[in-house]
Amino acid sequence: MNKLFRFFILCFIGLLPFAAQAQNLRNNPNLQARVTQAKLVEIKNALDLSDAKMSELAPVYKRYEAEINEINFARQGRLMGTNPDSLSADDADKLITSHLDNAIKISTIRRKYYNEFKTILTPQQVMKLYKSEAQLNKKVMQELRRRLRNRAGQ
Repeated sequence: MNKLFRFFILCFIGLLPFAAQAQNLRNNPNLQARVTQAKLVEIKNALDLSDAKMSELAPVYKRYEAEINEINFARQGRLMGTNPDSLSADDADKLITSHLDNAIKISTIRRKYYNEFKTILTPQQVMKLYKSEAQLNKKVMQELRRRLRNRAGQ
């Protein structure tokens, strides 16, 4: 799995300059497709799926991922990283409302696709899928932060 994670990071980081120009995955379909494909490889291994199960899961997961990627996460991270005292009441309200709206959207998408995932996977495998996805996202963000810190320090 470590080799696959490195592959995932390399795919993602290799296209980072394009992502920076596009500012997010929604504006860069090639990057989005490569990231999704790398995620599918990791999910296949994490869930120990056969090729047949993976071929059933892949189109559903790609639709799920596309809907998740439509959510505007640009301001999502600002909630935890912003000093509340530095915001006006209106700005704080907008930030919290945006964060809550995104949480509802994510929950709605997950609920919708849970029923589709259950036609292919067991509920335990769906849990593993969500956990794997969260771990991958966390690792990617840590790697991106590390690389950005290294670039800033140069």
